[in-house]
Amino acid sequence: MSIQRPLTWLATGLTLSAIAAGCGSPSTTTSQGTTTSKAAVIANGTVVDGIFEEPDNLNPILGPNMTFSAIVKTSMFHNLFQVLPNGTLEPDIATVVPTVANGGISANGLVYTFHLKQGLKWSNGQPITSKDVWETYKLITNPAVNAVTKLGWSDVKTFKILSPYSFQLILNAPFAPLIDTVFTGSSPGILPYSVFKNIPASQVNTAHFNVDPSVSDGPFMFKSWVPGVAITVQRNPYWWGPKPKASQIVFKVIPNENTLLADAQSHAINVYYFAPIEQAQPLSAISGAKVFFTSAPNEEMAVVNMRDPVLDNVKVRQALEYAIDRPALVSKVWMGHATLVGADQPPDAWAYDPQIKPYPYNPQKADALLTAAGWKMGSNGFRTKNGQELTLIYSTTAGNPYRDATERLLQFWLKQVGINLVIRNYPANEFFGTILPDGKPWDLAEYEYGQGLDPGVRPQVMYEPGGAENFGAYNNPAVTSLLQAQSTLVTEAQRRPYLFRVEQILHNDLPDLFYYSPQGVSASINMSGYQPNPWSVDTWNCWDWQLTK
Repeated sequence: MSIQRPLTWLATGLTLSAIAAGCGSPSTTTSQGTTTSKAAVIANGTVVDGIFEEPDNLNPILGPNMTFSAIVKTSMFHNLFQVLPNGTLEPDIATVVPTVANGGISANGLVYTFHLKQGLKWSNGQPITSKDVWETYKLITNPAVNAVTKLGWSDVKTFKILSPYSFQLILNAPFAPLIDTVFTGSSPGILPYSVFKNIPASQVNTAHFNVDPSVSDGPFMFKSWVPGVAITVQRNPYWWGPKPKASQIVFKVIPNENTLLADAQSHAINVYYFAPIEQAQPLSAISGAKVFFTSAPNEEMAVVNMRDPVLDNVKVRQALEYAIDRPALVSKVWMGHATLVGADQPPDAWAYDPQIKPYPYNPQKADALLTAAGWKMGSNGFRTKNGQELTLIYSTTAGNPYRDATERLLQFWLKQVGINLVIRNYPANEFFGTILPDGKPWDLAEYEYGQGLDPGVRPQVMYEPGGAENFGAYNNPAVTSLLQAQSTLVTEAQRRPYLFRVEQILHNDLPDLFYYSPQGVSASINMSGYQPNPWSVDTWNCWDWQLTK
């Protein structure tokens, strides 16, 4: 869930009346809940962050792309730039964001010049220099390395070190989202040259650093990892930013959301990120808790596996979309705290086309499409074609209440039009690590995609052949051509018509079943400084986290 333009950001204390009414948007009035505004702070405390999924590794350039992996990595690794909650891109390791106006980007869009802040150090005391970025570039672009993404990096023709604190990237062709895809956030992040100069690319995927990142450049550094229990990070004495208010953060692995809630209620954890909507009310009743709703450019969908000949027929895919009562998912499962979408762009994206409407719930239309595709209703209530029953395997992360509820509803709705939906869920690290990338054994795979600042990135990652997250093996030459064309343009005004056209094609093609854009639910308990960021994970400002009493 990766979980980066103009946006709507909302982090408000959730009121009980809002939940009871099931309203579409929370109150814009911030509420402290049961937290008092004069709570005493605890210096040098240990913050406990309950995480639903255990990371596969802690190397900032390696996949898979998992939300809770990014949470831990972001506490230890920073990049050249970061995005603030208001959508502003600001320098982090870099001195300034390159633009054409300031000379950082050439007029033809082929040359980017970056300058690093001097005096910054890794946790081992070594300076952060251009060599670290160069080493990162070499490894990400090496075919032997399972990089979380190569988008943007693979467009670099030449990496030129100008000085210890300046370097240039010369591109093969203009690529508008370069800064967002390459140097913003912690996935991928920057690797220390002092460590990786001695590790061959062929050994990076299995390097000990992946589970024991001994050198990092964030506010915290690695301390320990007890598999299945917790990952602990401690204050980095060489961190150049504000001194972290907590001495350490313990990322406690709790792969059950009922247990996460119980731990929050017993004050055993201080942070609960990505909570299910149905837990908002009990969370808000906890003494010292503050619950947040965050509108973000995220989208819940089910990827369609085009390798299945059944789903390769667009009539079947459209029938699935018509057969699902998605307004009921928003009103019943999400209690109104989500917005329906009709394609790949969520409403917060500048490439969102409001003229593209979500598919309506129309089981009669679904019936007609399935019949036109040659699937006939059998006496047992399921359709068949050439002796084959219309059975689809649906997969997502196990133990997630709102996805469990969604699957039960989907089974019911699809049964009404003669489709047998079989549920097979997996632990998150297995789902994202092997099940999705392998393209089997699933036909439909549900997860939430978190979009970055540039809305052109998601379709390139998900819908171009060879895209890092093109798990459904979608391939439409018209989409690929439009995406490649828009990425060479500079302004939003130039690119928007291309992305609108892509959005319309995807709306018709349905490489995914497009569901909704949900508001994120998170909570802090007995702590200050917690501030959700729709463009990043919750540890983006973890140096400001502090226990209260």
